Amino acid sequence: MTKHNDRESTSATLEAQLKTIARKPFVLDVDGTLILADSEQWNEPQPLPGAAAFLASLRQRGHPFLLLTNGTARPPDAYVERLRAAGLDVRPGELLTPAAVAADLLASEYPGEPVFVLGDEGSRQPLAARGIPLLSREQAEVARVVFVGWAPALTYEDLAAAARAIWRGAAFWTAVTARALAAQGGRAPAMGGALMAAVAHVTNTQPRLIGKPATEALAVAARRLGVAPQELVMIGDDLEIDVSMARRVGCTAVLVRTGTDRDAPTGAADFIFNGLADLLAALDRR
Repeated sequence: MTKHNDRESTSATLEAQLKTIARKPFVLDVDGTLILADSEQWNEPQPLPGAAAFLASLRQRGHPFLLLTNGTARPPDAYVERLRAAGLDVRPGELLTPAAVAADLLASEYPGEPVFVLGDEGSRQPLAARGIPLLSREQAEVARVVFVGWAPALTYEDLAAAARAIWRGAAFWTAVTARALAAQGGRAPAMGGALMAAVAHVTNTQPRLIGKPATEALAVAARRLGVAPQELVMIGDDLEIDVSMARRVGCTAVLVRTGTDRDAPTGAADFIFNGLADLLAALDRR
C-alpha cells in the first residue's frame, strides 16, 4: 500500500509541476532539440521527431516561445527561413542568435560606440540593424568592442586587426566558447568557438561570452517575452550549455535526449524527456 501511495504521490507531484511549466513561456534550443543540421550554417536541417508537432501545438495554444541558438553563420531571419523550409512553423522575430543578444547589450552598455566584428553577415547584420557603428579591418584599432562570431574565411589580417584592437583596450566579446554542436552524424565543429580560442591565445585575454550559457542570453530572451528570466522554461539537449544556464538564472530546465547528452542521468535537469514528442504528450496529459 505504501509503495502504491508513493507512486500516486510522485505522479501527483509531477502533474502539478507540469501544470506550472505549461503556463510559462518556453525558450527552445535548436541544434539537437528541434533539428540536426550539417553545421552552424543549417544546410538542409532535418527536424527531430516531434519537433514540428511541438511547435504547431504551441502555436495553436498561443503559448509564448522563442528559439535561442548559438549560431552566427546567418542572420536570425535567414535561420528562420531554413527552419520554415524544413517544415517547422517558426516566424521572423522568433529566433535569437548571440549577435542579436550582443546588439541589445551593445546598445545599452556602449551606446554609439564603434565595434569591430570578426565574423560574416550573421554576426554583423543584427548589430547594423540596431545602428551600431561597425568598423572595417583598417579602422579596427579604434574599436571599443571586438565581437567574434562565425568567420570561416578568416585571414591573418583579420586576426591581426582584432588583436591590435584588444591590445589597445577594446573589450573582447565572443558569440560562443563551445567546441562542437550536435549535428547530423554526431557532432560538428563550432567555428565561432575555434576563432575565439585563436584570438584569446594571441592576445592572452579571456572573452566575455554572449551566447549560451551566458545568463545575458536568457535575460534578453526574457525581455523579448515580457517576463523575468526566472519565469522561463529552458528546453535543450546540452547539460553544460542549456541546463547550466537555466540553473544559474533560476528558471526551469528541461532536457531532451536527442542531441549532445543522450545518456543524461535522472535528476540532471528539472525534467528529462527522450524528445519533444514525449514532452508534448506529457503536457497534453496534464
